[in-house]
Amino acid sequence: MTCIFTKVFGERNTGATYLGKLIDKNFATDSLRGDFGVDRRVMRLVLQTYKPKERAFHNNRLQDEYHERILYSDFGWKHAAPPIDVIRAAPHSQSTLFVLLTKHPVHFLTSLHARPENPFLGEDEIPFEKFLTSEWPLSIRDNLGAENLDSPIELWNRKMQAYLQVMNAAENVVHIRYEDILSDFEGQMDRIADYIPKITAGYGNIRRSVKAKDNMRYEDYQRRYKYHKLKIDHKKRDLEYIYRKIDSETMDTLGYREVL
Repeated sequence: MTCIFTKVFGERNTGATYLGKLIDKNFATDSLRGDFGVDRRVMRLVLQTYKPKERAFHNNRLQDEYHERILYSDFGWKHAAPPIDVIRAAPHSQSTLFVLLTKHPVHFLTSLHARPENPFLGEDEIPFEKFLTSEWPLSIRDNLGAENLDSPIELWNRKMQAYLQVMNAAENVVHIRYEDILSDFEGQMDRIADYIPKITAGYGNIRRSVKAKDNMRYEDYQRRYKYHKLKIDHKKRDLEYIYRKIDSETMDTLGYREVL
């Protein structure tokens, strides 16, 4: 079925913004946004009405409220656990292509450690092994409840389990591994083209990082995210700990394997 809408779900630091821009560049589709869409100037002036020590709290609160606002139109925050009940009930679900973007759990945890993007965490950097055993605070827009998770490893488990539910709840779903975009760009774009029309015969890539602070190119990411580098870049004890805590069935279903 050819879809008119496209919704990308991808956790933080998995390339969701990059993939969304790729889709906008190469396909004729109405992308359902999951970004915080309030004008930055408006947001800055609103936050200035609060005391400085209260601004972080209200910034996060307003982002949660924005997620609730777009929950029934755009299926909420792009980094959220997908809202399965909404997806099942929404009339436009049948005309929506759901693109689920994932990263190997070790790649994901490494990226999250470098850039947590969590308003409840301090800015102090902690060692990777400590990060793996630290609690992960949740926001409402995570769509995982209010209780802190035992660790960021559990964040991967819970979000990926929700992705698997989407595969059963929606008619049009494509699961793409971030690593596959780097190793088989054309092939992954072809998979999306099975559901939404291409604009031109070929595909245009985005060669530079979509994050302003990163001075990296597509080729740099290709070199970084090689599976064989996992055992080179990480301590064996950290890898063993991650694999003990990761939901192995979910990992296997998503097509990932342990690399030690």
